[in-house]
Amino acid sequence: MVESFGLKPNQEEDATLAVLQAIEHCRGIGGATLTFAEGEYHFWPDKAVERQYYVSNHDQEKTRKIAFPLLGMTGFTLDGQGATFIMHGLTTPFVIDGSSDIALKNFAIDYKRPTLSQGMVVHADAAGFAVSIPDDYPYAVRGGELIAIGEGWEEPVTGIIVMDPRTKASKFRSGDSLMWDGYKEGRVEAIGEGLVRWSGFTHFAPERGDVLLLQAGHRDCPGIFITDSRDVSIAFVDLHASAGMGVIAQKSENLRLSAFNVTPRPGSGRLFSASADACHFVNCKGFIEIENCLFENQMDDPCNVHGIYAQIAERRGDELLCRLVHPQQRGVEVLGEGDRVRLIRRDSLLPFFETTVASVRRINAEYMLVELEARLPADIRGGDAIENLSWTPNLHIHGCVAKANRARGFLITTSGDVLFEDNFVCTPGSALKLSGDANYWFESGALRSVAIRNNVFEDCNYGYPFWGKGTIDIDPEIEKPESYEGYYHSGIVIENNLFRTFHPVLLSGHSVDGLSFRDNDIERTSTYPKPNHLPYAVDLKACDNVEIDGNRVAGGVLTCRINGNEAAQPLVRAES
Repeated sequence: MVESFGLKPNQEEDATLAVLQAIEHCRGIGGATLTFAEGEYHFWPDKAVERQYYVSNHDQEKTRKIAFPLLGMTGFTLDGQGATFIMHGLTTPFVIDGSSDIALKNFAIDYKRPTLSQGMVVHADAAGFAVSIPDDYPYAVRGGELIAIGEGWEEPVTGIIVMDPRTKASKFRSGDSLMWDGYKEGRVEAIGEGLVRWSGFTHFAPERGDVLLLQAGHRDCPGIFITDSRDVSIAFVDLHASAGMGVIAQKSENLRLSAFNVTPRPGSGRLFSASADACHFVNCKGFIEIENCLFENQMDDPCNVHGIYAQIAERRGDELLCRLVHPQQRGVEVLGEGDRVRLIRRDSLLPFFETTVASVRRINAEYMLVELEARLPADIRGGDAIENLSWTPNLHIHGCVAKANRARGFLITTSGDVLFEDNFVCTPGSALKLSGDANYWFESGALRSVAIRNNVFEDCNYGYPFWGKGTIDIDPEIEKPESYEGYYHSGIVIENNLFRTFHPVLLSGHSVDGLSFRDNDIERTSTYPKPNHLPYAVDLKACDNVEIDGNRVAGGVLTCRINGNEAAQPLVRAES
């Protein structure tokens, strides 16, 4: 028990040093379990272990203050027994680094003052809208900017996400209208105690009664960061807030999330949880299993699984100078000696060479020199990319619920075996995005074996057109896929699912060889207005070996366009 180190629940004292002492004690005990009494424990960053990490898909060049530093641990279990860990300031709750056989279970994570804020529209007219902001979210107005104030931090608000108080999800078709550049059009002023007013927006305005989520800060503090580790399980853990992903794992093997719930804290009145994805996996291998999890109200996707394309900057003799282009990938280890790799074209994403890595010399966080075992081909071009085939996982997602978040559903790019079954998804963007990109996010992993079955997709894409073309969107970033010989993805089977939807597009995609859409049930709803300019339920181009058969459509026919050819259900096979 952590009580042995002088720590009791429901005290205002900083638990950081006592927990560190307990973890260090457990380090010398094989198969140790550290337990907590039920109650609240508070953690401040002042005395926390500090480490510099490059965390994929987060903001880099930062040190992280860590409440639970599980560094170089083997055979360790942390059982919270119903405890809640309250973070203060910019504290990263958990880091699992260079560890194996780690189990986290039976606790919750929350922040006293999250980086997100929340308010309600109390008045709206043609000129602007007034918002009431509760005392839970301290702020200041300076020079026409709203500044969120936290414990030891201040950050300008950079965007507004409009939430429907009835559904407790993002408002129909509001999307990112008031985020990023769109937000910069507005100006804010203080008009009273706890009251501010925005004006100047010409493209979108919320209505009285809408709840606004005010985004500030950076991706500084993932809830649980896993790196260079293996055999990690997280079970019956509730994450109520984080300044980053709920869980982010990179270069790790054999990971299981079971009843890992990213959800607003009950009774808090919040309509937000994590400030980014609920869970995210980069350059992992072995297996990833995600079972019986609830992902709701996080400010990005429920899950993303991918590798990283390193861009070939230039050829230098027998070596390739490779670059990590996206700033949120800087410093992440993507290649190692002995890894199997292949080179792909930037425009088509198609492979043209495969071999093994002989050596990697990292120059800095952005550049590395890579020597390959086989002789380099003469037609390598700057801008082509290299991907790691050795670090790509099998993925099983089942029994999960994803809803009320910002953006899309499950983003999957891995050449391992993928099974997505028995899930419920209701997202403002596509329920599933099967992509691949060597031009912006540089997320790698052409699909080779995917089964999507026995799921319920309900009223997805209510944020259209912001986050996807259809309920399932297969959209590798290839500008003119029909102009290339070859296909990026292959082996995708979508069967025995229920599409309960107002949005007409069930499946959109391109560059797939081997795609089956069969034995699915489609029920039309009137939850939201139907977009009438989208005539095809299945819309595919640059695809081969397509099967569409046995789908059941309540009150209509299944309209399809395959490689420019129109048809209606039943359509057994469309030839390219």
